[in-house]
Amino acid sequence: MRSHSRALVLTLALAVAGCDSPQNYMGDTGGPAAEQLANLGWQALLAFGAATLITWGLILWVALRRRGTLAEHAPIDADHGQAWILIGGVAIPFVVLAVLFISMLDSLAAFPMHHSGASNRPDIRLTGQQWWFEAEYGPGPGSHQVFVPTEIYIPVGRPIEIELQARDVIHSFWIPKLHGKVDLVPGISNRIRILASRPGTYEGQCAEYCGVQHAQMRLRVIALPEQEYAAWLARQREPASEPTTDAARQGREVFMTAACPLCHTVRGTDARGRLGPDLTHMASRELIAGGAFRNDTANLQAWVTHAQSLKPGSRMPNLTDFSGPDLQALSAYLQSLR
Repeated sequence: MRSHSRALVLTLALAVAGCDSPQNYMGDTGGPAAEQLANLGWQALLAFGAATLITWGLILWVALRRRGTLAEHAPIDADHGQAWILIGGVAIPFVVLAVLFISMLDSLAAFPMHHSGASNRPDIRLTGQQWWFEAEYGPGPGSHQVFVPTEIYIPVGRPIEIELQARDVIHSFWIPKLHGKVDLVPGISNRIRILASRPGTYEGQCAEYCGVQHAQMRLRVIALPEQEYAAWLARQREPASEPTTDAARQGREVFMTAACPLCHTVRGTDARGRLGPDLTHMASRELIAGGAFRNDTANLQAWVTHAQSLKPGSRMPNLTDFSGPDLQALSAYLQSLR
């Protein structure tokens, strides 16, 4: 009995932990689209739960009221029980599935997915590649385009249209607390409109297997009040700030003379590579390596020197030629890029 109690407590604890998971949208949604999808999920859960209880109830009822033995059989031409087959096997499943199908169509009509051919310019263009996402914000008056990896910033309370495209293989955009899944297919542009009802950070994930580092291809949407969002975007449009310390200035020289500018861009310098993420404001980001690691000194230095041991198969090579002082200076420079 005691072991059963422990198992029950453990099950309840896991259920509570699951409700607080960033991937669990049914208990805590962040926008109207996810809320409607969560309602649809609850309807399906309750419908199939009720069907299961009724089925087990009927099985128990039959088991308790059985008569005679297995040696006794009704005549082969007896038609008893056919009504139960029609009701339980046809009518009830048809009603349940019809209600869920109509609810699904209602959800699709309320939040349509926009495909290629739309004439208006999207607010954000999101590109999926192995194994990270890159968000592109259009240029403002007299400014350059903004490229931000792994993180999408949006204003609270305003619908944002995102164009989705893939550079290599099929990926999938999925922010469970804001909307459902939409695929990113090479050669095809899909669109999705998301809206966050309140400020916060909404975790996401590539939901389509895309290679060995699929599980490390993460994404987050950060919803800010309108004024904070406008201030963030204005800062992102600015070029990289000038180093203010000797270590950062030395780190810039290390950066520019190494292989870094071949793959990365730092606006305001001669580094204009487009193979890897834009590093103009990388110190303002919480995550690096496609969302796999926190953006701190230890992870940054490990990623620069031994990326393939942290994320095997990624395009970031191991750069083991840096001396200790050069690596310290390089990380000081990158951490100054805010």
